[in-house]
Amino acid sequence: MNETLAIISNDETAIQLIESVNTEYQFHFTIKVYDVMSDWGNRIKQNCPHLLFLDIDKLERKDMEKEIPSPWVMLKSDFSKEELRKFFKKGALDCLQKPIEATSLYYLLHQYKAEITKKDRSLHFESKSKAAISSLKSNLAYDLLFGNVKNSKEIWDRSKWAGLRVVPNTAMVIHIDEFHHLTKNKSKLWEQTIRNEIIAVIQQFHDQDCGEILPVVTAPDKITVMLSIPLRSSREEYKQLASTYGEKIKSFIHEKTGNTVTIGIGHYYEDARNLHVSYQEAMQAQTYKFFTGADSIFHIADLKPFENQSGLLPNHAIETLANKLTIGDFAGMKQSLESVFDLVFTKQNVDPEVLKLQILDLLTTLARSAIDGGAMPKEIISIHLQYARDLLMVENTTQMKQWFSEAMEQLLDRVLDDYNEATLKSIQKAITYIDLHFVENISLEQVASHVQLSPNYFSNLFKRTTGTSFIEYMTHRRVEKAKALLANLNQTVYQVANAVGYNDARYFSRVFKTVCGKTPSTYRNSKLGSQE
Repeated sequence: MNETLAIISNDETAIQLIESVNTEYQFHFTIKVYDVMSDWGNRIKQNCPHLLFLDIDKLERKDMEKEIPSPWVMLKSDFSKEELRKFFKKGALDCLQKPIEATSLYYLLHQYKAEITKKDRSLHFESKSKAAISSLKSNLAYDLLFGNVKNSKEIWDRSKWAGLRVVPNTAMVIHIDEFHHLTKNKSKLWEQTIRNEIIAVIQQFHDQDCGEILPVVTAPDKITVMLSIPLRSSREEYKQLASTYGEKIKSFIHEKTGNTVTIGIGHYYEDARNLHVSYQEAMQAQTYKFFTGADSIFHIADLKPFENQSGLLPNHAIETLANKLTIGDFAGMKQSLESVFDLVFTKQNVDPEVLKLQILDLLTTLARSAIDGGAMPKEIISIHLQYARDLLMVENTTQMKQWFSEAMEQLLDRVLDDYNEATLKSIQKAITYIDLHFVENISLEQVASHVQLSPNYFSNLFKRTTGTSFIEYMTHRRVEKAKALLANLNQTVYQVANAVGYNDARYFSRVFKTVCGKTPSTYRNSKLGSQE
């Protein structure tokens, strides 16, 4: 017995309570959840559950005019007497006020379960037989897909026990397009509902030339179908017929569910012991959707093997991106991103998994650069983890380009948000140190070490913040100090030069003249003359 309970609601509290009572008291209903915004009327007619829960708080008046083919229960926050009379007159089994009480729900499900158990007793044996056959089919399917059966006679015997007229010979992998988008922030039950709906439609598909169709779930977003392709005279004919079946199944799924799918098809193998090879080929074929887009058919015979490129991005391109992010060159960073897009996202023959690994490595490098650029490590690590998880769900180059752009925007924003405060503190600390030690023979490396920054980064940061280079700033401070000391006639120019950090008086004079337009002696005389 496999009773189905359908819930049309977006109320997670109500959904979870129904699931909880169903599990706790072992009613064993198969629960399906439908979004109130979808065309639930047609879906209910197609799948016809044993019991239906309707959330009237979410439904529109026009929805209540639809024909309801199943026994149903109304959920609502509050009922008027007129509404109760209308609902019961329309055929409601019961009306439950939200928030639903677990006890009331238990008695309702218990009573209904008892009633349908009586009605279905006569079908119990038949139901058990179907379940056993379904189990035999599934076990055989998985063993064939993963190469667990090595004996031809065993395959033939198990096929007969499972009720198959012929043994499968071709594998087809059906990938549900945008599956992760459809199920984002939804429960596992919601995911299962989508898969079960598509499997039910596949089982309804019938073509006079196509023998057995055996679907099994092989991943959260993938259903593998094993076909029994009729005898043909050439491999090309097998390929064409399998592709024709794929197109028909794809169209049938879209017509019945509204979902699009991408299908990969493996080669035909007369010996069912090689069906696992066909499955691996079909898995490989459907990955080509990454470059061409969804709602497509790919046969392995039409595809070239992926190239194993170890380095999609040149090291200099990665270094350029990282350096621009570190120094906060946001305009330059965005220009470089366009070059990255041209290098990476125009490639058509790279294994998508290899591409994802290299893009993830690039993201890690840029995350470190953002931290070097002054962003808070905790924030950057959080962004990195989020986008690393999201990368696993990317299905094509369009999505990857969007993912990459968003990730870079997040990193740039964090650097920009933390840049001003961190920069101000670092540069203020550096200037204080320079003002205290400029008469000494200090270097840029010493000051960078004092503020715990790399020399290159400090040099760029200092110039961008103060508008002058480190050397220019040091020279300006020494010259200003020298001007003050030149007013003391007891000190020679040589002594002044030493006092402000220059060991060579002639070099000091050249620097002084470059800055002030006069030699130290001329400057001193001009100041003395103005005092007379």
